[in-house]
Amino acid sequence: MPITVPTGSLFAQQSNRIQEILNKNIEVFLPALDPAWRDTTVTSQGVGQASLIGRDMKILKIYMGSMAGVLEMNDVRSNFVLYGDDTMTTLGAKLQTQGLNNTWPDATDGAMARPYRLGIGMKAMASNLLVTMGEMQAEATPAFIGEVIAPKLEGHARLIAHTLCNNWYMSENNSYQLSTFVTTASNAQAFEWASTYNATTQNFAVITGAVTTAFAIRFNVPQNNIDRYAVGMRVDIFEGSTPQVRINDTQTAPGSQNLSTRVSAWVSAVDEVTNKVTIAFASALSVTGFATGTTYYVYFANARKFNSGSPTSSNGFGFAGINSWLKNSGVLLGGDSDSSNEIDVNFHPEFKSFFKSSVGTLTEHKLRQYLRGFHRAKEKYGQYIDCLIASDGVWLNYEAQKIGQYMLDRTNRLSSLTSEGSQEGFKFTFDGRTYTGYTSNYIEDGTVYGIRKGGQNWKKYVPPSPKGTQKFDKAESFIPFEFVAPALGYSSIKVPITRNTGANNTSLLTEGAQMPGMLRMQLVPDQPAGMKLTGVSTDRQYGE
Repeated sequence: MPITVPTGSLFAQQSNRIQEILNKNIEVFLPALDPAWRDTTVTSQGVGQASLIGRDMKILKIYMGSMAGVLEMNDVRSNFVLYGDDTMTTLGAKLQTQGLNNTWPDATDGAMARPYRLGIGMKAMASNLLVTMGEMQAEATPAFIGEVIAPKLEGHARLIAHTLCNNWYMSENNSYQLSTFVTTASNAQAFEWASTYNATTQNFAVITGAVTTAFAIRFNVPQNNIDRYAVGMRVDIFEGSTPQVRINDTQTAPGSQNLSTRVSAWVSAVDEVTNKVTIAFASALSVTGFATGTTYYVYFANARKFNSGSPTSSNGFGFAGINSWLKNSGVLLGGDSDSSNEIDVNFHPEFKSFFKSSVGTLTEHKLRQYLRGFHRAKEKYGQYIDCLIASDGVWLNYEAQKIGQYMLDRTNRLSSLTSEGSQEGFKFTFDGRTYTGYTSNYIEDGTVYGIRKGGQNWKKYVPPSPKGTQKFDKAESFIPFEFVAPALGYSSIKVPITRNTGANNTSLLTEGAQMPGMLRMQLVPDQPAGMKLTGVSTDRQYGE
């Protein structure tokens, strides 16, 4: 029951004389970055030379991979390099003739290695942050509780880091989608909607028919990669038919949808315990809506390009990550490849990754087979894997199938629970190599990635900065984010916001200031080839 002060007590009668103390330190809840991303990429990341970024902001890597020259056994030429030519003819007891019959192989018959190129384009993000004079005034007021500007800057920095972490795992094969969800009416409440959104009561209902007035939706994440979502993220939702239609839009026809017709949508709650995400809309989706039993796709806001009104699988945008480089068919970087300088792994199999689908339960023997399969194919090129990344359900299932294989010996011993549980971390040793296993909730469930992180395999390429740009001191040190206002002639990183509302359409000053910024980079591995296992059995539970 709630704590109540007795009405007749001294504290109750004299409550107006007792100071109410509020903690001046505001606690800011922000999700930490994926540990696998930090340990595999950030901590071992190299930096590529900016001088290697050339025309059109492209990195051009040149490869050669063919043997050269002519080499053959000399038996077919009478082993003349061992014994001399076999054209000696005897002329009596004291003379002989010497001829030249055998020759070295024809040098022109040898193959010459032909170079081929890989073109890697830069990627960029543009950002902006609003601060108002009211916020700055509040922060300057001694009586105001806590800081105002600092938490907003910290949240902006974490948004940048979170977005990059997501890009590392998202795939250009599905236009860099965050996840899907299905509008299923079930006891598990896979999809719910609210026609009037109340942040306090959360009046959600399970779908029973078409929904056209949703102010907010809540859904289970089928891929179980709920860490891809964070409160405050701007997102878009697309319906899965062809052509795809953006649901959070004022227009139903894809050809009429553009940046200006978009209805703002934000992640308003992330319930990791039950695997549910809540998305709130700026206004009710009264034009388009949600149909029962339909699959929908969630992307970062404005991460899809409308090409003649028909978004396709090749026009999503993001920085290159694992799925851009691990290919067992087609070209490296997929839809983001440079068509004039691309590498098709079918013609250049030395870049091909080891893929295995429908794995089922991942046993120790299977894992040995797959790792042996990769190194059997790649070791001669000096390529190797030293890192395995999977969801927690995959590793738990891997361990669960081992439990029944061993017997607990209790001969002349008492029962003990002293050393129950699992050993911290995951290490797998095979053929003299030790693989470090990482757990990630950013990965779609049922997938295992094997990559090389050693030797600074992954390198960050960043174009030179325009003169005057300013680094963001609250951003992670590995993120090359810059505020651009000083480079545009302003004295600070803040730019006044104006409105054309004067009598003569005059541009009038508001109390707001914007902080435009940019992030330009690309991640490029020296060894793109790795391993990807899909359809792996998982073992996980969510709360009620």
